[in-house]
Amino acid sequence: MDRLKLYIRISLLLIGVALVAEAQAYQIIDRFQLLEDKFRTQEMLRPLEHDFIFDITALANTDLLDFVDEADQVSKGESSTQLSRAQDFLRKYDKTEQNLRVGLNLGIPLFSFTAWGVKFKPSIRAQGNLGFLMGIRSTTITVNDAISYLGNDVPAEVKTALQSCNFSTPGLAANGDIVQYAITNCLSPAQDVLATPYLGKYFFPDTNTNVPDIYNYIKGEARVGLNFDYIWDEHFFGAFSLYGLGRADYSLRVSAQTLANNSDALELPDDLNTTVNMAMDYRLGYRNGNLTGFVAFEDVKLARMSDEEETAGQLFYGEDMLIRLHGEYLYKLSFFSVKAFGGVHKRSSYGLGDGYYLGGDFGAHVWEDRVGLRMRGMIDSEHLTISPMIKLWLVHLEYMLKQPIKSEVDGVKPSTIHSLNLRISI
Repeated sequence: MDRLKLYIRISLLLIGVALVAEAQAYQIIDRFQLLEDKFRTQEMLRPLEHDFIFDITALANTDLLDFVDEADQVSKGESSTQLSRAQDFLRKYDKTEQNLRVGLNLGIPLFSFTAWGVKFKPSIRAQGNLGFLMGIRSTTITVNDAISYLGNDVPAEVKTALQSCNFSTPGLAANGDIVQYAITNCLSPAQDVLATPYLGKYFFPDTNTNVPDIYNYIKGEARVGLNFDYIWDEHFFGAFSLYGLGRADYSLRVSAQTLANNSDALELPDDLNTTVNMAMDYRLGYRNGNLTGFVAFEDVKLARMSDEEETAGQLFYGEDMLIRLHGEYLYKLSFFSVKAFGGVHKRSSYGLGDGYYLGGDFGAHVWEDRVGLRMRGMIDSEHLTISPMIKLWLVHLEYMLKQPIKSEVDGVKPSTIHSLNLRISI
């Protein structure tokens, strides 16, 4: 019995250590997905109506331009101090995130029609967006973590060979060229030929310092297809979209040594892991008086159309769907309206507790809502959001400020984020 209790205690201790290690790890892809879905929630709250033709959104955190400018200055000046400047720069921004997102939507409204008692409002829609996230964080590393500093443009054959490469014997030194070490100690002559173009790009940091690394992730995607908004009797409504979805992404961990050496590691590779799927979104809603609610399934993969996995590897982002539940209560009095809303979104990379949101709108509208003002306040697991909007007939303009309500999430400080949206309808 005593031995059984000892085993249980040891098992619980090991599980606890594993959970702490997992909680402390900074997973750039999971973090990007959560933030992107929070931004998509903001877009969902200003839905693209049937008659829109143009919509553009730009989003960035407060100190992004300062960060980019200071990073550019690191490689300038005396070469003897480049490394120390890079280390000071990364220490300054330790435990911070840099966000950038740009999105464009185009729409062509088609004629509405009724079939089987359901009124359909079809349209052709095209969407493109580019998202970028940099997380700066210190983590404990060993020389055998060297492969994590290589970009996904490095050939898969070379990366597979490096999985069995022992970077501790004879020993990868601080500021050492990771690819040069691999060519000297690990790769075959044929693999050397594939690896040679990547010399002078990826450098290993000094493991005896507390200098953080930059975790970089960038994703671009485009969607083109048909959208059908529908209304069925007085209660049910929804939307169905069928589209081609193309995605490409790139992830790279950058050390101070790489930054100081002014390498082109931060440049996108020539071969992108572009993947194109046939996908769909579906929303089913119910309205009864002032109450409205819906469930939605987004990014549902139907079939693979093409990919570049053999030459550029798989997508880091993955292909799992987004599930959303949303409810709201709207009260109108003359020219004024008040709305309370809340909901949750979920992907496999984060939990329900990360995806909740609650908020309210106060608006004033005239001329059948063609002209109006609206002020929105919303809270989610990380930010308080304030979002004023003005609508002048064909033009809609909205500003968004997301102010952090937590000092730290996943080991980094959430950023203050600004966004601007412009929409034109007919």
